[in-house]
Amino acid sequence: MAGQVVLVSGCSSGFGLLIAVAAAKRGHRVFATMRNPASREHLDVVAGAAQVSIEVLQLDVDDEDSIQRCVADVLAAAGRIDCLVNNAGFGMGGSVFDLSMDELRAQMETNFFGAVALTKAVLPGMIAQRSGHIIQVSSVAALHSTPSLGAYGASKRALEGITEALRYEVADFGIKVSSVLPGMYKTEVWGKRKLAARFGDESSPFGPQSKRGLALVDKLVEKQGRHPQEVADVVVRLMEQAHPPLQTLCGLDAKLQTWARAVVPARLWERAVRKATGF
Repeated sequence: MAGQVVLVSGCSSGFGLLIAVAAAKRGHRVFATMRNPASREHLDVVAGAAQVSIEVLQLDVDDEDSIQRCVADVLAAAGRIDCLVNNAGFGMGGSVFDLSMDELRAQMETNFFGAVALTKAVLPGMIAQRSGHIIQVSSVAALHSTPSLGAYGASKRALEGITEALRYEVADFGIKVSSVLPGMYKTEVWGKRKLAARFGDESSPFGPQSKRGLALVDKLVEKQGRHPQEVADVVVRLMEQAHPPLQTLCGLDAKLQTWARAVVPARLWERAVRKATGF
């Protein structure tokens, strides 16, 4: 299954960059996208070291015109899109109390609506060719929400919900739909995350806990976070599978957390989360 035309969003760093390079190394034609193509230097360096060629396009998943233009450019250049990897996204920190509605909407706009809009843009071509694969880069946070990261978890949980429905809907057209749910990995998403304007505000009843909760996440990622290349390799393997599963957990922590959540009584699970996060 080499030689696929692959479109990847959010490739200026992190998972997206590594997925683009890993797919190109497997012989696929890769269109790597980012909001600002001037930020492609890191991608060019890594692609050069791997001795692969990657085509870079501008794409802002929050902008419908940008989405339509990007998909049209790929189709004009390659004639088809065999695989879409929805990777673009960011994390928003803050308690539900402290997050403004605009901040919540911004989180959903990129992580959920942006991924759905890009998916819908490539589907007509995939339906016409009766083949294709949609891969969502989700998060284990879709299954287990954490205090101070509720907006992020909600956006990923919504993405999982629509991904499962879509998998059934397009199966008869030969289109595969799947998602990967990474645990803790050392990517730029943590450094580039956004915080609620009221995050840590002393006037908020959740100020101290929010700071403590996010500090715990940072500490765990620094201490236990694995190299993001693992996730890139998983995505490329899924890309080449004839029958990929709906969900693939990435990382021992994601697998252990999901297993523990299934066997530990809910009351004890909640007590452990509250004790760890200070909520």
